[in-house]
Amino acid sequence: MPVPRRVAVPALVGLALAFAAGCASTAPTASSSTRAAPATGPATAAAPTLATPVAAPTTTPGLRVTPLPVTLPTTVSRLVALPAGDRILLLGGLDAGTTTTAAILSVSPSTGTVTTVGHLAQATHDAGGAVLGGRAVVIGGGISASTSAVQAVALTGGAASISGRLPQARSDDAVASDATTAYVVGGYTGSTALPEILATTDGASFHVVGRLALTVRYPAVVVVGSTLWVFGGEHLGTATDAIQRVDLTTGTTVVAGHLPGPLAHAGATVLDGTVLVIGGTDGHVHQGTIYRFDPATVTLTAAGALPVPVSDMAVAVLADGAYVVGGETADVGGTVTSVGTITRLQLAR
Repeated sequence: MPVPRRVAVPALVGLALAFAAGCASTAPTASSSTRAAPATGPATAAAPTLATPVAAPTTTPGLRVTPLPVTLPTTVSRLVALPAGDRILLLGGLDAGTTTTAAILSVSPSTGTVTTVGHLAQATHDAGGAVLGGRAVVIGGGISASTSAVQAVALTGGAASISGRLPQARSDDAVASDATTAYVVGGYTGSTALPEILATTDGASFHVVGRLALTVRYPAVVVVGSTLWVFGGEHLGTATDAIQRVDLTTGTTVVAGHLPGPLAHAGATVLDGTVLVIGGTDGHVHQGTIYRFDPATVTLTAAGALPVPVSDMAVAVLADGAYVVGGETADVGGTVTSVGTITRLQLAR
């Protein structure tokens, strides 16, 4: 059984610690030997030797990467970030790297204000999330064990409630959504990897729409039309370079291509019709590269770089760009820390 984490008491988040440090990682990174056991499951691979991060490319003219002067109350990782009008709703996660939190924060990128607007029904991290029926929905995750709980809260905040249950407990999952449906991909029960890809339109009922060709935890996922793309993830405890394509009309899944290298704990989003794959870890070193993905050729092109290489971030898209929130990074000594920053990605128009 994994080492439990302290659960945050529903209260206002503490004093601001802008750009501070301190969070555990479940990725098999070079620093994993210096961190606590993962909150939702035991490590499945030995900690590799520390390697030097590869320099990320300079941002191309087509992609603008802007660190925002927004101070989160604490560093945070493994959270859910969802759009709420012109604000970003942050739900749960690892607060300052040691506590699984139930806090719900509302962030205004335009003004830099951060407000505590509610609390989840139960603290969770390593969950997925989507906006369904005008509500923010947090799917799965866990603390010291994976959970089947699905939690819903108004986009304006407030107290969340349990809106449904997954067929099985599931943490370390990723969620991609279109206008009406959220797709739950990857993860595990705490002991068993889950190949089933689930769909829900309300956060209350789920049905299987396909199965992964390669079971993974911590993948990055997007929906483009009737296709679900699954980038990397951890397979049997090791980061994979597989790109899986899921035909949502037939449920057929194939390994359609490969990333430039192994990648897990990354983020992915669709911004102005362009698929971006962001950060992550290769199993040894945190990554800062931002890739453009071409679904027609199943290839990736380096388009830019995050200010700091990070994994386990959250990504939310607003009208003026995609926002990368929090995450985990490592110093030259291999110590993993969480970050309290927000970075905006914009494509030139």
